[in-house]
Amino acid sequence: MQKHRPLRLALALALAPLATGCVTSSRFEGSRVAMENRLRALETNDQQRRQQLNEAVERATAQVRTLNEQLEQARTQTRNTADLGARMESFEERIRGLTGTLEELRHSLDEGSQARTQVATRVEAVERRLGIAPMVDPSQVPADNTALLTMARQAFDARDYPRARFLAQALVTRAAADPLADDAVLLVARAQLAENRAATAVQELNRLMQAYPTGDAVPEALATLAEAFTNLRMCTQAQRTLRLLIERHGRSPAGTQAPARLEAVRRLPREACSE
Repeated sequence: MQKHRPLRLALALALAPLATGCVTSSRFEGSRVAMENRLRALETNDQQRRQQLNEAVERATAQVRTLNEQLEQARTQTRNTADLGARMESFEERIRGLTGTLEELRHSLDEGSQARTQVATRVEAVERRLGIAPMVDPSQVPADNTALLTMARQAFDARDYPRARFLAQALVTRAAADPLADDAVLLVARAQLAENRAATAVQELNRLMQAYPTGDAVPEALATLAEAFTNLRMCTQAQRTLRLLIERHGRSPAGTQAPARLEAVRRLPREACSE
């Protein structure tokens, strides 16, 4: 057995480097695997980070797109508001123009009413000469103004409005300064209103209040004027006239009835009034 020891020792010395190499190779392999695992972990983390960044970019892009849309909507609304303001100014300009035209038409209507009144007077004169008009024999015309006005009122109550106007106008023509003259003019206007000639009645009532501003017929004239304005669908003018009647002649018979008439005009439907 002893003669084999040198051989075993030599064999051990020969195999020692090989064992050392195996150990070194095993350690290197472990480091390599660890490095690869770490690289894979880093790549995985990098992919996750990139995915998160991409999602954040997409969210930011969506928010920017939404803000741009809202900005464009705001700009559109601003333009629409500016357009609306321009349209309102255009409407106001047209309203001013139409108001001016309406005033001109009313003025023309007043002139036309005056012209019709003059023509009607001339026609009545011609009809009287031709015997067509409801004539009253001169011998039947009372010389007393009170009796003449009574006769005119009787004709009005009988709804003979042309005869009533003729007799009342005869009193005014004959005695314009008589205390009964304002009552006669009022009767003429009431007859015209009963004949659906409201515009002519307005002209007659204005003439009454200008010629007889302190006459006792003024309160009733104002009430009749309000009625004529209502028939002409001029509700605002009717209300003003009734308020004037209440203010100046509130204790008169016509004045005591004026508040109820004013309320009735206020309750008229919108289509019954042009103003």
